[in-house]
Amino acid sequence: MWQAYDVWLRAELLRAEGVPAPDEWSAAVAAVEPLGRPYDLARVRFRLAEALLASGAGDDERARATELLRLSRAVADHLGAVPLARSAGLLAQRARLVLSPATRAPAPAAPVDPADALGLTGRERDVLRLVAAGHTNRRIAEELFISPKTASVHVSNILAKLGVSGRGEAAAVAHRLDLFPAEAGERQAAG
Repeated sequence: MWQAYDVWLRAELLRAEGVPAPDEWSAAVAAVEPLGRPYDLARVRFRLAEALLASGAGDDERARATELLRLSRAVADHLGAVPLARSAGLLAQRARLVLSPATRAPAPAAPVDPADALGLTGRERDVLRLVAAGHTNRRIAEELFISPKTASVHVSNILAKLGVSGRGEAAAVAHRLDLFPAEAGERQAAG
């Protein structure tokens, strides 16, 4: 058990230094699997998926990350580990991975969402949420696993669709239309 935790800790230290280290996380998964500790295994699987995606994953790595996140979320749901389940879902969403098609919500009959009325795509909505939170293009790119140039293109498209000239105005529109009410509530609770 201590050897498994040693491997896990080394991977965590590399992560803290900003090194994705998918090989080290693979070793951590292999070390933790025989312990019979489902929560710990779900956590290292989540970290491995995160590392695979952060290292510029190709199709094979993305497929592996999808399966790791699916397993991690399933165990977290079963154990009632809400933060881990939420983290797995958010990572999958940011990386545009579909974990389980059966859980998708049906599309509404008519667009009641102001973002839909503005013609924003799902990705543009994700970018606008981060713009409204004050993130730079580089930070948006990191959060959504896209290039800074792609983030810049999305921001430009958003500004055009909203008919505004800058990021501050776009953020003001998002707040005025209450496009992201959950984040506003979290900020008020934290402040």
